[in-house]
Amino acid sequence: MGVLTLVVSAAAPRTWAGVVAYAAGDVADCSRSPQKSAAAQTAKMIPPEAVVFVVGDTTYPFADRATLESCYAPTWGQFLSRTYAVPGNHDYVQGSPQDFLDYFGERNPPHTWFRAQVGDWWVIGLDSNLRGTELDEQQAWLADQLGTIEGDGRCVLAMWHHPVFSTGLRRKDGAHMRPAWAALEQAGADLVLNGHEHFYESFDPKDDIGRSKPDGMREIIAGTGGAHLYDLSMIRGAKTFARVHGLLELHLEKDHYRYTFRTVSGRIRDSGFARCRRAPSAQP
Repeated sequence: MGVLTLVVSAAAPRTWAGVVAYAAGDVADCSRSPQKSAAAQTAKMIPPEAVVFVVGDTTYPFADRATLESCYAPTWGQFLSRTYAVPGNHDYVQGSPQDFLDYFGERNPPHTWFRAQVGDWWVIGLDSNLRGTELDEQQAWLADQLGTIEGDGRCVLAMWHHPVFSTGLRRKDGAHMRPAWAALEQAGADLVLNGHEHFYESFDPKDDIGRSKPDGMREIIAGTGGAHLYDLSMIRGAKTFARVHGLLELHLEKDHYRYTFRTVSGRIRDSGFARCRRAPSAQP
């Protein structure tokens, strides 16, 4: 059973130094030895005490327990106790995410979705592999959670595997997550992190149906954790696009966030800053 990350309780002091997190998905390609893999290179970019967000597809070809232990554990597995992960399509083995849940820990048993407090932020993890009644159940849970935290002033980050918006070959794969996007945007969430496309791209903030909105919600795709970079950008619309291995660095402060995408060579390819939409200091 994976080790669950402890979150700061609601009674914790409000004075704090913020959280630094590193995010990516599509991580461990097991066709090479772990020590020589791109996942090993991106793992070296993560400081020992940082929080890690994994946006799906932890190992290839599939995240069965043996592959997680032999391929993911030697690289990103060293951060397991501080990792928040959502499943991608390769994290389902014969239709089941159980090996994934056993390894990373069930935060909301027996489901693959969760809400956790990270620093002063709410982090909402969703499963974009669901369809039908399971997807409806997750959407109802999300609506309930957003109602529960309404008005508490905390910033909100959500993450799932298949992006709603993308310029890549797989840009239609996340269409079924549009209701989740709309609910989060209307609730004042700030960031959505995705993978699936094996590249990096960010978008300017959007409204609940995807139109440009300066004070809307931002989506960032970081499918750059180590898997083979074979996807391409086919249409215009992204703020920034990069087809290179690297990590998204997030500074999650009480009322704002900063983000930077760094390649394994150390080059900065994207960065930005925004005030949290729900934070009291961000309101007029």
